[in-house]
Amino acid sequence: MPRHRLTWIVVADGARARILARGEQGGFQPISAWESADAHRPSRDLVSDRPGRGQESATTAHHAHDPRQDPHEERKADFLRDLAERLNRAAAENRFDDFVLFVPPRSLGVLREALDEGAQAKLRGSAAKDLTKVPTDELAAHVDELFPGRAPP
Repeated sequence: MPRHRLTWIVVADGARARILARGEQGGFQPISAWESADAHRPSRDLVSDRPGRGQESATTAHHAHDPRQDPHEERKADFLRDLAERLNRAAAENRFDDFVLFVPPRSLGVLREALDEGAQAKLRGSAAKDLTKVPTDELAAHVDELFPGRAPP
C-alpha cells in the first residue's frame, strides 16, 4: 500500500506560526506552533540604547539619528528567518513531502528569500494571506481555494 503523501500547511506572520498536516481523513493535525517573545513588547524594551547623535557642521545643533529599521520589523524578520530555518532543516530530514505557505505579503518575501534550495523544491504553493487567527477547522476552505479543481494536499 502506498504511503500517504505528507503535506505541511504553514500559517504564519511576523509573530506567530503554525505548522499543520492534513490527515488521511481530511482534517488537520498540528505539527507545531509558537509565538515570538518580542511580538507584544514595546519598542523601548527592544532596543537598549538611545539613538546616536550627530552634530550639524554649520551650527552647534545636535540631532538624534533614527534607527535604520523599526525594532519590531527587525524582530519580525528574525522570527520569519527562524521559521525558514526550521523548514529548511525539516526538508533536509524529509519530514514532509511538500508544503504550502499562507503568509502576509510583506512576510512572504522575507520567508521565501530565507528558504534554501531543498525547501524551495518542496514548496507546492503560497498565498499572501494572513490566516494566523483562522481556527484550524476553517483552514480547509482556504487550502482548497489555493488548489481549485485539484485534489487538496
